[in-house]
Amino acid sequence: MNNTNENYDIIGDIHGHASTLIQLLTDLGYERDEQGVFFHQERKVVFLGDFIDRGTEEALVINTVKPMVDNGHAFAVMGNHEFNAICYHTNHPETGEPLREHNYDRTNEHEAFLAEYPLGEETTTEVINWFKTLPIYLELDGFRAIHACWHEDTLEEIKPHLNPDNTLSNDLFIKASEKDSAEYDAIEILLKGIEISLPDGFQFSDKRGKVRTRTRIKWWKEGAKTYRDYSQVPKNQLHNIPDIVLPEATIDPEYVATNKPVFVGHYWFTGEPEKLKSNVACLDYSVANKEKLVCYRWNAGDTSLSNSQFVQVDCVENSNDLQ
Repeated sequence: MNNTNENYDIIGDIHGHASTLIQLLTDLGYERDEQGVFFHQERKVVFLGDFIDRGTEEALVINTVKPMVDNGHAFAVMGNHEFNAICYHTNHPETGEPLREHNYDRTNEHEAFLAEYPLGEETTTEVINWFKTLPIYLELDGFRAIHACWHEDTLEEIKPHLNPDNTLSNDLFIKASEKDSAEYDAIEILLKGIEISLPDGFQFSDKRGKVRTRTRIKWWKEGAKTYRDYSQVPKNQLHNIPDIVLPEATIDPEYVATNKPVFVGHYWFTGEPEKLKSNVACLDYSVANKEKLVCYRWNAGDTSLSNSQFVQVDCVENSNDLQ
């Protein structure tokens, strides 16, 4: 994709917080055209996925983002919440059962989306079909974008099974919904991140209080030696991660400094936005937890990341707060 001279605003997870998105776009200098679609004369947006779930303005998010993408004012990649929604609303062609089980936990995860897009309605089908058009990753001349983890080996394994535009085929959705399949493992890594098992006897509680014995890792971190160095867990749980040296085979090659910059979301960071390293930035700063929505302003000709290019807005509860 020839885009060397383009300027981009890369925006992290929105999770149904449309008013906050609108505030951010306004602060960034985006205007509405005659059809109400946001655009900028000199810039485009790259959305990092996770448009839905948790917030109360699901439809307004989609009705803001989708027209921008459809009219060439933005690109977007798929988040794990869009993948999950597709599978929740799609039945297996042979069994007739949903690809994502409609149990209590999973239905509860989708509660906010289902409130505005109930099962089986025409508008729901239209949105699910749009989710299917979102690529799993984006590779531009200057940088890359993926929801959770840029992992070369996994991408090489899955690329032959993607459509030419890097979207998932219907067959791949089915295979990626079957636990213990290679496709399932690939989507878990790319859209949720790499996990490793903790040593026997160790566990921690995630942000929802669920006890876990596997930890998501900082795949971007250089020089990690111990489980605690490598683990991406809530700060108040870090003491539960053992300060034990990792088995050598556990550590994947880092995202090396010679790779082009990559932007991800997904990880629920807090505090002041900053790059993770010279060529890796996470833009999820927990707007789903009423904190902030974050953007990185990438200008044509940039080759590395700078903390001065982050832009943030505090969570806006609803559209009335903008008036």
